[in-house]
Amino acid sequence: MGLLITGILLCATSWAVAWSGVPLYSEYTFFPLWLGYILVANGFAEWIYRDSLIRRMRLSFLLLFLVSIPFWWFFEFLNLTVQNWNYIFPHPISQTNFAIQASIDFSTVVPAVFSTSFLAFQILSARTGIRFPSFEIRRRWLSVSVLIGAVSLCLLGLFPERTFPLVWIAPILIVEPFIYSLGYPSLLAKVKKGDWTLPVAIMLATVVTGIFWEMWNFYSLPKWVYTVPYVGFWKIFEMPLLGYFGYPFFGLIVYSFTIFMFSILANSETARGLVSWNDSDQQVRASD
Repeated sequence: MGLLITGILLCATSWAVAWSGVPLYSEYTFFPLWLGYILVANGFAEWIYRDSLIRRMRLSFLLLFLVSIPFWWFFEFLNLTVQNWNYIFPHPISQTNFAIQASIDFSTVVPAVFSTSFLAFQILSARTGIRFPSFEIRRRWLSVSVLIGAVSLCLLGLFPERTFPLVWIAPILIVEPFIYSLGYPSLLAKVKKGDWTLPVAIMLATVVTGIFWEMWNFYSLPKWVYTVPYVGFWKIFEMPLLGYFGYPFFGLIVYSFTIFMFSILANSETARGLVSWNDSDQQVRASD
């Protein structure tokens, strides 16, 4: 209960200060607010299942904060082309100050999604999981996926106003085939065996996380606003309704990128430890 109570108190106080508009203090509430969310997600898992991602990963849980920083900066780079969101500040801020403050805030993205996904996976697994028929994944399919992903990134640069949804699709088409081929724990390895529990858990968890992102952002400063061509209507908070359909795909990217980074920065066994809560099976390499 300690994690849960600490997380609730941190969320409540940070939320109140964030929406209060109190100069200086309200500008630095994003990190403590989302740290509180992360603790709440792990606290609920501990309370209900006597298990949590923090318990499983121990000190390596901190690596999630580390890999989260370059992960979201990648999407900031893509946004330079599509210009789908921008930030509003209560006063002018230097580029250096923005880079430091933003990096600290961006560090919470991956641990928030993974912590919520852990809880969602436990809930779905308790209900026998989600199963479909297994199928074979051939290497040529992986090559085609990477090619489509690469072409999609090129189209983003050429026709950003028409292809902007590819921001949330192209990366998974490239990264997931790579980690599958390299023998790292991948989503493709799951669905190949007909086990869709993990992908569905991640997608649902990221929608939940996204709702909190948008809700807490609404009355906060700094904040982000969206400029989305064609579908920028029917907003829920600042996000257009159709924009929420991007969150499930974003969650899949979070998973695949993090597994890839863990495997590079540490080793494949560390990456397997990250996802030991969903399967102990060993990944099989792609078929020809």
